[in-house]
This record gives sequence, C-alpha cells and structure tokens, in this order.
Amino acid sequence: MSRKLTLLVLLIGAAALAETALDVLTQALVAEPAVENYVGEKTIILYNGAQAEAMEVRVSFEAGGATRTDYLSPPAMRERVVIDDGEDLYSYDPRLEVTVHSDSPQMLDDRLSDTERRDLIADNYILELESNHTVAGRDAFQVEITSRHNATPHRILWIDSQNYLVLQSREECNDSAANTGFSWIEFDVEFSPDYFSRGQFTGTVVEEAVPVSKSARNQLPEELGFVPVVPDELPGGFILVETRLGYRANGQYAAHLSYTDGLEGLSVFEEALEGSLMGQEIALGETKARLSKSANYSVLQWRAGDITFTLVGQLTNYGLYQVAAYFVTGK
Repeated sequence: MSRKLTLLVLLIGAAALAETALDVLTQALVAEPAVENYVGEKTIILYNGAQAEAMEVRVSFEAGGATRTDYLSPPAMRERVVIDDGEDLYSYDPRLEVTVHSDSPQMLDDRLSDTERRDLIADNYILELESNHTVAGRDAFQVEITSRHNATPHRILWIDSQNYLVLQSREECNDSAANTGFSWIEFDVEFSPDYFSRGQFTGTVVEEAVPVSKSARNQLPEELGFVPVVPDELPGGFILVETRLGYRANGQYAAHLSYTDGLEGLSVFEEALEGSLMGQEIALGETKARLSKSANYSVLQWRAGDITFTLVGQLTNYGLYQVAAYFVTGK
C-alpha cells in the first residue's frame, strides 16, 4: 500500500472513531430515561488536595426518570436518602428528621436539545473511544474527554455498551479528583409503589433555594435596580441558556445566569450585596477577588462598583480566571 493511501486510511479511521465517540457520549447523556429499572451499589471517592473522602451508596432507578440514592457509608451519612423524581429533589436525614427540597438537576438538562448539546460537545471537546472494557460485569465503552480550551475537568467515562448507562467515571481538575463506579448492578428489578415517594419521610421540609423565576433579559434591570452584565457567550465555549431572578432573604433580587458548554454547567450571580467576601484573595488584573474550592466545584467572588459577582462551577484555574476576566474586562 502506498504511503499516501495508508495516510488516507488512517485519517478516515480517526474521523470515524471520533464520530463514534461522540455518538456514544451523546447517547449516554440522554440514555437514562430510557434505561430499564435497575439497582446497584456505587463507590465514590473525592480527592481535594491531600484530603480524600469515600462514600458507598445504593442507587435505584425507575424507568421514566426517578432515582433514589441510599447512603451506606461513611457512618455519619448512613441511612440518608436522596430522591430525584425529575422535577424535585428531596434529601432526607433520618437523624435530624429533616428533608431538604430543591429543584432537580434534570430540569436544567432540558434547556438544550439533543442536537444543540451534541454540536456544543463537538466544538468544545476532544473525544477518544476504546471498546472491550468491563465494569461491574458489564461490557463497556471507554470515552476520554478533554476540553479544547483547557477550561473544564479531564474526564474518562465507562459507558454500558448495551444501554449507554454510565457505569464508572474518573475526573481530574486542578488538585482535586473524583472516582465513581458501580461495584455491582442488576437490571429489570421491581420496586414498591411508594419507594420513590417523599411521603415516606417524617419531620420538617426545608426549602434549600430561595424562590426563583425565569426572567427575560430585558426585565432584569427593572427588578434588580441595576443593569446586569449578561454575555451571550463566555470563554471556554460556554453559551447562555437561561436567565433567572432570585429573591434574597434581605428583600433584594439577584440575577442568576446559567451557561453550558454541552457537558459542564456554569452559574453566575449578580446582586447589590454588601458584606465581606469569603475565600482566598486573588487578583483579576486590578480587581481583587475571593476564591473558595471544594472537590466538586469552585466559587469566585468579586465586586464591580456596588455589584457583587459570584461565579460557581467546576472549572480549571485557567477556565475560572478566563471567565471571570471576561466579566471584569469584557474580553
């Protein structure tokens, strides 16, 4: 075979592989509502610098979108239950007899069509595919995910080759990391009628989030009392998908801007908030900011005049500073 022909075959093969990786990943993102009932146990290990935290949970899923997570360890979290029915999320602590209610993350996923999500992923990520892996006794694809902009965590997903359920994941971001995976999983199981109902929880129900409502961009200044900064796009390939108005306990409103790059979400809050900012002091050019980090996300706060900006997301240091600098300088 000639050298030119060999090169052509390799290029065609690489393109096909990249397309297949995108197909597998996008299938995984929309697969769960179509997956049959299952139950399995997961191990979750979170690394934050030199610290590590391990958890074991039992995950039960009912076709249609309801998920129940029972915490098995560590002892301090044992017997906690989280139920996500697709619209609402309830987190129950039996020791305190308190249920915390918030919106389901699944509702946020509905703001993009499958085609829009696929196009964003293709634009913002490099994907590599391998087959012939096994997780929890299931055949699996391995998809490695790398940001084209060095803005979000490096991820590897192991995806069930039959139903596209994510069986295991590994991600690294700055000095934090997370490993999650099923140790066993069983499909086609039956659940009692009230297994996914919050009615089984006793005690007090607490609302986690302040009341929020969707709000058109041109309505925000009237409610806020100032003109918010609302970019349509941000560095890292993030696009604006929703603007909301949140009511604070002090009687003031905050703008909540939601962005996505197809895989990762990013929130920016803008409000006329006084008081001290929390976290380690850093510099954004001439602007002083405060940074707080956990194993799952980072929070960056700064002030511009009388307005406080709060950026929340799971970004690399580079991605975090690039996005914040865009709000500060406009570029």
